[in-house]
Amino acid sequence: MTNRFLILSQNPDLTTKIEQLIKKKRENYRHLTTPTSLVVALNDENYSGIFWDITKSNLDTTLATLLLIRNQVAGPIIIFTNSHSDRTLDKLYKAKVDFVAGLEINEKLLLRIFEQRLWSYSYKIHTQEKKLTNRADEEIIETGSIKINIGKYSVFKDNEPVVLTPKEFQLLAYLAQNKGNVISREQLLQKIWGYDLLGSSRIVDIHISHLRDKLENDSTHPEHILTKRGFGYCFI
Repeated sequence: MTNRFLILSQNPDLTTKIEQLIKKKRENYRHLTTPTSLVVALNDENYSGIFWDITKSNLDTTLATLLLIRNQVAGPIIIFTNSHSDRTLDKLYKAKVDFVAGLEINEKLLLRIFEQRLWSYSYKIHTQEKKLTNRADEEIIETGSIKINIGKYSVFKDNEPVVLTPKEFQLLAYLAQNKGNVISREQLLQKIWGYDLLGSSRIVDIHISHLRDKLENDSTHPEHILTKRGFGYCFI
């Protein structure tokens, strides 16, 4: 299976270096230039890792974006920066990036780091999938024409597979496992994204909207993912 990576950089030389590295591994990539486009891309598709040049980005903006997207990327995040102060490095590694490199990093070294981190994530995912496959008691939740297999991370509607992003699946699974209960936006933020920041509940609404588009017969009149105004969401 071919992996797909995001390159976020406004530096032509660095972008070319990363593109050549990814091509050597016979993988695919998409080039972006802003943190906002990064968030949008991850909401639309699954990616196996990110190469991010933060030299023209505000550190606080970078950290806030990392907090928002880290759990959506099941692979390495490699940061490029000219600032290697202890404060910067400490904050970046606390945000769970895999490696912080200078812009002039040797291509062979970058390739080795990339291969090692990619292998590490691939091994972890393979091990998790193997454990799930070996589970005798798979958790399957069905309602109407929707079937959710928690253990296999799969969703079907009318016996046809539905493609969800990792965060969409986590959100749906959590709602389904609490079927009939009203879950607040704050609870969903804390459980699925791991934080609760003022004004950040909008991301929950966006993901709910995406789920309705994919699962409901009429997303404007949902039958399964309901809004309880003033309280939160409920799956029935």
